[in-house]
Amino acid sequence: MKGSRVAKRYARALLEIAERSQAESWGGELERLAAIVESPELAARLTSPEIGDAQRQEAMAKIAERLELSFPVRSFAVVLARHGRIAEIGAIALAYREQVDAMLGRARATLTFAVAPGDAEIARVVAGLEGIAGKKIIPTVKVDKDLLGGVVAELGGKIYDGSLATRLAIAKQRLAGQV
Repeated sequence: MKGSRVAKRYARALLEIAERSQAESWGGELERLAAIVESPELAARLTSPEIGDAQRQEAMAKIAERLELSFPVRSFAVVLARHGRIAEIGAIALAYREQVDAMLGRARATLTFAVAPGDAEIARVVAGLEGIAGKKIIPTVKVDKDLLGGVVAELGGKIYDGSLATRLAIAKQRLAGQV
C-alpha cells in the first residue's frame, strides 16, 4: 500500500511538470527506463548496498542518457536514485500511465477471447465498454483457448463476463429454477 502511494506521488510530481503535449511521450520514456532498470541483473546491482549513493545516481544518469531520454525524465531518474526509489520505478511508471489516462479521459481494458478476434469484433466490444465507462477505451487483446467462446472484459477492476461458459451456467440455473 505504501509503495503505491509513493509511486502515485512521484508520478504526479513528474506529470505536474510536463506540458500536456509531453505527458504521453514522457510516459513512454519512463516505461522504457523501468523495463531496463527492472531487469533482474541490473535491479539487483542498482539496489545493492555494496554501491554508494553517488555511484547509483551516476548509473541511473548513464542508463537514462544511453536510452536517449528527454532531460526532465533523465533528471527524474537521478531523483529516484537519490531518494532510494529505484526499486519502485515500475510502479511509478504504471501510476504515471494511469494518471495520464485519467487526464486524457481514457481507460484501459483487457479483452480475453477464445480465438483471435477480428477488428470488427474488437471494435464492437470496445464500443460497448466506452458506453459503460464514458471514456475512450484502450484495449489489450488476449486469447485464452480455455474459453469456449465469447469474451471476458476487465475494465477498472470489474469483470464483464460474456463468455459462453458463463452464459451456459446461467441457462442451466434458469432451467433448474434457481434464478
